[in-house]
Amino acid sequence: MSRSGRFWLICGLSLAVGCAPAISTSLQQEAAPRVSFADLAAHPDKYKGRLEILGGEVMSVTPWKQGSLLTVDQRQLDNRFYPVGAASGGTFLVESDEWLNSNKYVPKSKVVVAGVVKGQKDGWLLLKARQVTFLEPPTWEKFYYPVPREWYPPELEYWYTPPYFDPYRGGRL
Repeated sequence: MSRSGRFWLICGLSLAVGCAPAISTSLQQEAAPRVSFADLAAHPDKYKGRLEILGGEVMSVTPWKQGSLLTVDQRQLDNRFYPVGAASGGTFLVESDEWLNSNKYVPKSKVVVAGVVKGQKDGWLLLKARQVTFLEPPTWEKFYYPVPREWYPPELEYWYTPPYFDPYRGGRL
């Protein structure tokens, strides 16, 4: 195979892998038709035992029995089951038998969960995880929020608070 042929093969495979859905196809087929998150959260007993696919941003991970308890701020899912947009429905909990590393599942990282509805815990919808897919870490927020004042001495305030000079973002002196 020529060099250009290998190049296009690698590009095609990379594109195909990058477009894969977040949840396995077997779980997608097993899942019931989508129900709105508001309805699920309001009536979890009505949907108990049903496999649902939900996603959003991680709020926290805590040890739970043999595994972990994941708290997620719900987001709408696109057709590939990736969370998009702003918070839309509230919070749900995911009980996982696997240990979810709190260094990986940090707040504001994106996840998608296929889980069975178990009911409520502390007033929030509770799912028993069948698959938890970590999608991406949080966006580094250096450019979106000013550095907290306690991180620098007062004489350097001008350099560490906006508008500060940043040659990569078109800042000014």
